[in-house]
Amino acid sequence: MRSVRVRRLAVVLLVPALATLAACGTSGSPSGNGPTQSSTAATPGAASPVDSAFVLHMLPHHERALQVGALMTAQGSDPRVREFGQRIVAEQSPERDRLQSWVTALHLTPSASDAAMASGYIDDATLTRLRGEAGTAFDRDALVFSANSETGAAQMSAIELRGGTYPPARDLATAISTAPSGEIPQLRSLADELG
Repeated sequence: MRSVRVRRLAVVLLVPALATLAACGTSGSPSGNGPTQSSTAATPGAASPVDSAFVLHMLPHHERALQVGALMTAQGSDPRVREFGQRIVAEQSPERDRLQSWVTALHLTPSASDAAMASGYIDDATLTRLRGEAGTAFDRDALVFSANSETGAAQMSAIELRGGTYPPARDLATAISTAPSGEIPQLRSLADELG
């Protein structure tokens, strides 16, 4: 008799618990293409809040990097600085286009605060300063600011790789995450050489 009561009690307690667990695991987008409602139970392949933040913050970061790259190409006095500017534009233009497409695909809403939330973002005052510089001073500052920008991008990428679930964003983060061991030391070394 006692075992029957225990079994009934277990069923009464278990059914609501299972319903709660099922609700917690539901993605905000049945197709797996939109942000999830829960950051703790993202479906593999769906976008989590971490992915959304990565896309929204990386987009203005890339847009500003492209502006700096164009400046380096036009104003650099050292051919290596001009070459790096050309490389920024060539590599980051398609990445920027992908980020823009994800904003649409994931139904994200960019805001004015996204740039300020982006690690390593080159702010308006710094961009104005670069536009007013020339010669070695411009070259050195453009390299240092670019290195700082790449460091910030690598930090955002590390966060994406720890918590993101959207495969295209994770692929981009993986590519960017190599900068601390490759591109950033080269930029700082050239800036020191010019200093």
